[in-house]
Amino acid sequence: MKDNKPLYLQIEADIRNKILNKKYLHGEQLPTEDQLCSIYDVSKITIRKALSILVKKDFVERIRGKGTFVKLNKEKITLGSSHGFSQALNKKGHIIRNTILSTKIRTPDVKLANTLNMDLNDNIVDIKRLICEDGAPIGIDNFYAEYKNIPGFLDAFNKELSIYKLLEKEYNLSVDRSVVEINGTVASKKQADLLQCFVGDPLFIVNKISYTKNDKIIHFSSSTIRCDRVNYIINIDKNGKANTISINH
Repeated sequence: MKDNKPLYLQIEADIRNKILNKKYLHGEQLPTEDQLCSIYDVSKITIRKALSILVKKDFVERIRGKGTFVKLNKEKITLGSSHGFSQALNKKGHIIRNTILSTKIRTPDVKLANTLNMDLNDNIVDIKRLICEDGAPIGIDNFYAEYKNIPGFLDAFNKELSIYKLLEKEYNLSVDRSVVEINGTVASKKQADLLQCFVGDPLFIVNKISYTKNDKIIHFSSSTIRCDRVNYIINIDKNGKANTISINH
């Protein structure tokens, strides 16, 4: 324990991250209080305070006479058409950090050119990021946009700044609507290494095209999200219209 935070908060954070990183699996029993005291070299009072926070946050449940078990943490988050995945989680109090995996200016392949409705000879901005929530990887995000619409974007880009805010501030591009397509896949070795999950684990693929009020394409993004961390829900009104997309997180 090297942080300036109280020991019980450091222990709570460490156990929480082990749950998120699948070192403790859903349904698995945590070490006993005595074992945790030995692992962290602290008193039972400290361990109990840490476990109480985890119970309140819905990461674990304590069953009398049996012990403490890992449970799934579920939280409803509504995603409006103008908000990104990270912004939605930030609004719920989660700490989101993005690690830049790659940035480049390049020409698109045929599929990307068609998606962005652009010429094959023009350049695109290509940004790949690892999204971490409360210290644990939750998704891989790929952002693509036509370069001539956002010249100098990589120079202005900051990993801690929302892409949507940057588009609005520097390029006066505000998202009016988005078309979202959700598909599924299983984790490859490379994806599993990045997301700290198992090879073959289910993953969501969330493809989104965002438009201005004049129906001009702003960007296309393709995000690969851990299925054990989110459930996508579509709210439909009585006329069969989908108003918003939300996730249980």
